[in-house]
Amino acid sequence: MPKQRDYYKVLGVSPRATQQEIRNAYKRVPVDSPERAARTRKFQEISDAYYTLSDVSRRREYDAMRMAGGVEEEEEEVPHGGAGGFPWSAFGFGTGTADSEQRANEQFGSVFEEMLREEGLASEGTDADGQTRSHPTSRFWSVVGGISGGALGFIVANAPGALAGAVAGNRLGAVRDAKGKSVYDVFLQLPQTDRARLLSELAAKVFQTTMGPAGIYPALQDRPLKGTICLFDVDKTLTPARANVTPEMLTLLSQLRHKCAIGFVGGSNLPKQQEQLGRNTTDVTTLFDFCFAENGLTAFRLGKPLLSNSFIQWLGEEKYQKLVNFLLKYIANLEIPKKRGTFVEFRNGMINVSPIGRNASTEERKEFEAYDKIHNIRRDLVDALKKEFPDYGLSYSIGGEISFDVFPTGWDKTYCLQHVEAEKDITGIDYKTIHFFGDKTFPGGNDYEIYSDPRTIGHSVEDPDDTMRQLRELFQL
Repeated sequence: MPKQRDYYKVLGVSPRATQQEIRNAYKRVPVDSPERAARTRKFQEISDAYYTLSDVSRRREYDAMRMAGGVEEEEEEVPHGGAGGFPWSAFGFGTGTADSEQRANEQFGSVFEEMLREEGLASEGTDADGQTRSHPTSRFWSVVGGISGGALGFIVANAPGALAGAVAGNRLGAVRDAKGKSVYDVFLQLPQTDRARLLSELAAKVFQTTMGPAGIYPALQDRPLKGTICLFDVDKTLTPARANVTPEMLTLLSQLRHKCAIGFVGGSNLPKQQEQLGRNTTDVTTLFDFCFAENGLTAFRLGKPLLSNSFIQWLGEEKYQKLVNFLLKYIANLEIPKKRGTFVEFRNGMINVSPIGRNASTEERKEFEAYDKIHNIRRDLVDALKKEFPDYGLSYSIGGEISFDVFPTGWDKTYCLQHVEAEKDITGIDYKTIHFFGDKTFPGGNDYEIYSDPRTIGHSVEDPDDTMRQLRELFQL
């Protein structure tokens, strides 16, 4: 008879631990191996241990076997199946006997509901029969059918998927014997495509909020595509304009990060990129290997800040005031349909100028963009600046819907490449293949310089969906 692992050691508890101590231990056991098979094996061990010890009768039988010497000390070499493995069949994928599917449903029902409640996808209430049950919220139904694509690979077929399962188990504690409740029953009755969409968002959220730090990815020098890095513009490349990143995009970026280094390079300051990419739950610097805010004037590598530079120090206060005074007078004399506020935004490495004002609403931004395409408001203002300040050594880049950037020549998005090239001295990695994805890749657009730079391979995209399509084709994701 094959020996089993010492499940008390797996969970880090005493053989005299109470049932509640076992439950608490299961929730906090880390799954931190950087290697996929080891991660999967570790999670299955933890799941097996909890399954066995959380039930009084199963624990009694195990203790008897343990006393008889039927427990091994060495870790098994390959992941094993059985009741302790993560119940992917509870998601409605894969095959198995009716008994195993029932066990999976009972096992996963309560943890799934807890996950849904945490993300606002279910609410708890008391039915007429006095039983407490979780019911789908309006957000649940908005997610189902509201996200493009299923991202099933993330859930089932790769390292991030295995890790997300581990996270769900560790973070929430899968109560093995709980019966599925109403919201879970609703989920099981959905078409598979809708279940996939819901899981895509849910798993991405769990993955994002729980496993953000870069430590879960291979070291930069250990990535399969060691000499390759992918850099991305933010607005209209990773996210809709001034909107939040989708779970599907985060999922795909996570998959890509297991193959090569990834980074973003944007003109906005870091708080704006935090708002769009990390939201209020995750530090954006943990979601990318390299973060280049303000074209790289503010830069992070693996969550640690790099040396920055300053536009105001470079230009000087006297010249800066002349520049700003000219801009404000020019904009004050503009006759355009609407003006709002924040016409000149000072950033660390540049200033951003908006004739309508950065406080414009989303609808007002779209209206101005359409108006500007006809009347060339931004282009004319840039021409006026070039004429007024020919000796300032400034460059101008029109980007987004409502504004343009003003920065020292050479401080465009190619500025970030010096940080990429410096990696050769840090880890010995020579990034000879630098992919850049952006939407404003035309002459005068704020992606043009890095898109056309001989050091990069430029990819012009139409929107985030196009970015994902090109990534899947290029890297077989």
